Amino acid sequence: MSAEEDFSRSVVTEPHSGGLIAEAADMIGAAGSIVVSTGAGMSRESGVRTFRGEEGLWKEYRAEDLASIEGIRKDPALVWEWYRERLKACQELEPHAGYYALVSMQNGKGILPLITQNVDGLHQKAGVKDVIELHGNLRTASCIDSCGVSRVQMTGDLFEKLPPRCSCGSILRPDVVLFGEQLPEQALSRAFRLADSCDLMMVIGTSMVVYPASSLPLIALRRGVKVIEINPEETPLSSLDGVLSLRYTAGSVLPELVKAVYGV
Repeated sequence: MSAEEDFSRSVVTEPHSGGLIAEAADMIGAAGSIVVSTGAGMSRESGVRTFRGEEGLWKEYRAEDLASIEGIRKDPALVWEWYRERLKACQELEPHAGYYALVSMQNGKGILPLITQNVDGLHQKAGVKDVIELHGNLRTASCIDSCGVSRVQMTGDLFEKLPPRCSCGSILRPDVVLFGEQLPEQALSRAFRLADSCDLMMVIGTSMVVYPASSLPLIALRRGVKVIEINPEETPLSSLDGVLSLRYTAGSVLPELVKAVYGV
């Protein structure tokens, strides 16, 4: 079996395992246009908790009751109390080394658009530019009735009286994609265009089970473009032809890659 045929089975389990790190670094250095796609695993390394599972925030409530238009209209004070705690938890966290490695990589490439399913703003906090947020963000809120008033910042003042209200009198809603809503068309369209035009894609910390983000590397692979996957666990992407899977956390491997590519 040739190296090309065995490419999809390449896995690194130690961050200092030089061979595959060097191979991935060569791919990054040679690529003219790279697009990065990140998921919940990237945030989890910094301590971001989800609202699902045993360790989830407010696990006694259904996610649909806390993250839907119906939930906001039914009990807006409860929902906004939850978002206040969620926002506070995110603001207290710091980006891990993987985020800053992406900043260095972005600076080295000059352009490195980043598509994320995360809403916590940690990429921006680290200094990453050109972040395409598929699921919205926790930084702003807008009128639930779409009155046309500009978005407001999610600061402490907003939570002095719950639920916060728009200047028109309607309840505000966070600018995250809620259950039953479509992803923002502009962000999604650009994500598809990038997947269809890049020379290399990096998929970091995503389980590859959330559509349509999971389809992005498949678009690249169908064009014959290689994909570097960084995830400590195997995913449906890991075994596909054209995928170099680095089986470790982003916080460990990304700094190694930057050091190998740029010597810093």
